[in-house]
This record gives sequence, structure tokens and C-alpha cells, in this order.
Amino acid sequence: MNSAIPPSNLTIFWDVENVADDSATHKSMTERIRRTGTIIKAYAFADWDTRRRMAEELYSLGYDLIHVPDIRDNASDYKMASYILDHLVHYPETSQYVLITGDGDFKLLAGALKERGVDLWLISNPLITASELHDLASKYTDIFSFRPALDCVNPEDCDESVQSIVKLRHLAAVQLQEVVRLIAKSGNKAGMGHARHVMKSLNPQFNESDLGFASWNDFLEWTEIQDYIRLEGEHPTTLLALPDRLPPQSVATSKEVSQAFEFLAKVAEDGVNEGTPYSLKELGIKIRELGLEFEKIGYRRFSDFVLSAEKREMIRIVSPDKEGDSPIVLPSYNVKRMHEWFEKNVERIFGPSVNGPKTTFLRKISQMLLETHTSLNELERYLTDDKLKETYFSILSASNIPFLPPFQQSYIHVLLGKDFPCHDIVTKVNIELSPLGIKLQCPD
Repeated sequence: MNSAIPPSNLTIFWDVENVADDSATHKSMTERIRRTGTIIKAYAFADWDTRRRMAEELYSLGYDLIHVPDIRDNASDYKMASYILDHLVHYPETSQYVLITGDGDFKLLAGALKERGVDLWLISNPLITASELHDLASKYTDIFSFRPALDCVNPEDCDESVQSIVKLRHLAAVQLQEVVRLIAKSGNKAGMGHARHVMKSLNPQFNESDLGFASWNDFLEWTEIQDYIRLEGEHPTTLLALPDRLPPQSVATSKEVSQAFEFLAKVAEDGVNEGTPYSLKELGIKIRELGLEFEKIGYRRFSDFVLSAEKREMIRIVSPDKEGDSPIVLPSYNVKRMHEWFEKNVERIFGPSVNGPKTTFLRKISQMLLETHTSLNELERYLTDDKLKETYFSILSASNIPFLPPFQQSYIHVLLGKDFPCHDIVTKVNIELSPLGIKLQCPD
């Protein structure tokens, strides 16, 4: 008798506006889902006019692209919910729903799916995921776990340092405090399970058993005894909160950790500004030369430290073009940093008629900077360089176009600054312009 469990029939519902990463992550995630069962349908919901390249990538991976114009808040949520309800009726053979979202608006729908006896696999960024969704999911996966693994190209990248377990416990407790702050900042409640997902996401090296605790609950109880956190309410609805007064040691350690991540990001950005991004190996050597000792803030290996910095959107680790080379490390700009830069520079660079940037635009231009290995300092330099501006306006003149929107304008200047040929530039930018009915051409 064959007792093997039959593969699941799955359907994917992806709220792209809420959860997204880069193309390598999306491909890895889709392949991983596909290996777990038979995919009946795969839907991705977004305003595809602002995500042309991503639309092509997801279409090639087999997703049905559901276009939701960005005209009101939560438009994608409403459309996705209606598709899920319709799917429940027309595809009763679906045994597992894969929801790629962290939006709390789906908690009632998730509860209804659970009551019908189907499995719910939730994939999201745990930092911005409603804790209720975590509790309702049969299975949870951090979107960033699908990123390519960081191999130890050189032995020194992954050598462990030896530290006192007592010190490591206190450093982990400070990391837990950061988790509680970030969950609260996102507007969610820090439930015990939710906090553990976020803790593991931000600190991939964390394992309570390595610290001598039999379970996650034991670790939480120890942090409460040590006055790092406060546990409120009875299990299973216990919430984590910060005490009214934090121990001075905790405040000092938290500041030291933040400064270390900021220092790493600054060094990575300096590498790009100087012309060539640092490889992982070069960055490790550089921060040592500059006096940063990551072991003192709780990281046994350099690879753990840089991965944690990446999870905090401080840097981005990119696979090398040549197999066998060390990965390169680029600066990564979150929405807050991008917003600050544009608020400061928008009128000077783009003119007084340009409105303040939307979050979608900020994310898009941040991704463009990553893809082109460009820093914010370089972007500013390219946009204000007289020679590049002259070439830019010659392309507009040849195309009989008076101006371009800020994103396409920025994209052209970056490609010009990176010495791309004109033909390659207009080909790339025309993909972004196609929804507007505009087409560039090179001067004769």
C-alpha cells in the first residue's frame, strides 16, 4: 500500500504592491512553490503600468497579471479578495492557497479559508505583516528567505568568532527589543510567534538553542526577567512590549549596533562613489582596517553581519557576474531615505512643477539604482552634470518630446553616466515609456 502524501493543488494570489523583491527572488520563490505541488492558477495583482519590467518577468514565470490602476488605497486588496472568493467556488479541488501579502485586510478572508479546511501558506516581509495573518497561516515563509544564499567564497567570510554565551544572550535581547520597536512602528502587535519570525528575518544567525535555551518561550521569559521586554496577557495571545525604562546597558548596546550597520552601509556606498563596488571580501577587509569589529555587537561571522544589514535594507548583496568571484555589496535605499533625498532635491533638479514623489515611485527608483549599481550621490551628480544634460536634451529634441517624467529622466541620466550607447539607452527607457505612448529615438 502506497502511503505517500499526494501533492497539493495550489493557487497563488500575490499582492505585489505589498510584497515584492527582485527578479532573482521572485524566480526562486515561484520555483520553490512549484516543487510543493500542482499550481492550478497563479495571479499577481498590481498597477502594471508602473512595473513594466517586472510584469514581463512574472508573465514568463506563468503568472496571470491582474491590472489594478493605482487610483485608490487598497485597490489591489479588493480585487485580489474578489478573485479568491471566485476561486473558492470554481476550483474546489484547491487544497492550498498561497497568499503573498502581509496586509491585515486579508485576516477575515484568511480565517474563512481556514474554516473551510484548506491550507494557507503565507509569504511576506515579516516586518510589515499583520500578526493576525501569522496566526491564521498553516505555513509561513519570509520573502527574503528565497534570496540566493550567501556562499563563503573565502574562508574568512564565514569563520566564527568565540564569545561568551552570556554576552551573546544580552546582545540577542537587544535585537529582540529592535524587533518589538519595528513591529509597533509598522502598526502591528508583537505576538510571540510573529516576533520570532521577525527576529529570524532580521538576524538569520539567531537560534535560541545556541544560547542555551530549550525553546523560544524560555528565551522570552529570560529577557523579561532581565528587564529587556515585558510580556503582556495570557498564552496564546501574549504580546511583547518594551518596559517603561530600559536598562542603560541596553540603550548603549542598541546605539552601538545601529552605528555599526550605518557604518557598514556608508563604507559600501563609498565604494560605489569611488567607481567600483566592494566585493564581499574587500568590504570585510575594509571595515577591519577602519576599526569595525562586528563580533562585539553579537555576530560570530562576517557573513551573518552583512546578511543582517541586508535584511535592514542598509545594503544589498549581489551575485557576481563571473562564477567563483566574490559577491559585491551595494548600498540599498529604503523609502524613508529616498523620500528625504527627493524632498531636498526635487525642485532644484526637476523643477518647481514636479510634485512630491509617491511611495511607488520611490521604490521603483531605488530598485533602478540597485540594478545599475548606482549610489544616490552618483544619481545627483549625473542629473546635474552639464555634459550629460546636453546629451539628454539632444535625445528629447530628436524625439520631438519637451520633457520626461522624473523616473525616466533619472534613468536616462544614470545610463548616460554609466556610458551606455544611445541605442541601448532608448531601448531600455522606451519600455518604461510605453504606457505613456511616448517613444524616444537617438539623434542622427
